[in-house]
Amino acid sequence: MPRISDARRADRRDQILDAAVRRFAVGGFHATGMADVIAEAGMSAGGVYRHFRSKSELIHGIVARLLDRLQARFMTAEPSAASLAAFIDAAIDVATAILDDPAAEDARLLPQVWTEALRDPAIAALTRSSYGAILDALTERAGELHARGGLPDGMSPRGAAHLVLAVLQGYSLQRLLLGPVLDEPALRAAIRASLTVR
Repeated sequence: MPRISDARRADRRDQILDAAVRRFAVGGFHATGMADVIAEAGMSAGGVYRHFRSKSELIHGIVARLLDRLQARFMTAEPSAASLAAFIDAAIDVATAILDDPAAEDARLLPQVWTEALRDPAIAALTRSSYGAILDALTERAGELHARGGLPDGMSPRGAAHLVLAVLQGYSLQRLLLGPVLDEPALRAAIRASLTVR
């Protein structure tokens, strides 16, 4: 019997992960069973279990892929900003592009990932590693902004990076939970205004 190529194996794995994302987005990590994922993937149980031995392993695969994608998007984004407000605005643009990308359905699972990170040490480690890398990238860019005099007095580049990440997580959660109720222009204007208060 011919061996399956690495590319074909990766495609199959992605097919299963995509199916799992669709099911978990509807039923959540804990209310969705492997049988649901197998049916959604249109594969045999053996075909799915060849790639993921358990639901826990499948969830870890989804989380790792999602965090890798998030990290890649923030690493390749090059916001050129003259102020912290403009830097945050550019970072929100990146988050919006991720959340609105129909090919990145797994972004809707972010709140579930954050919750899982509080109870699953392996997911916590993945999350800390990925967000740590994003924080490092944001810190580097905030350092460049600081060198140009673009950070408020008393704010370090690392502090600015934590602030940007906090805004991004809050914005993402509001966008996912509130949908059309979120007044994004008002939120962005409030962020800009708050950063000019002395």
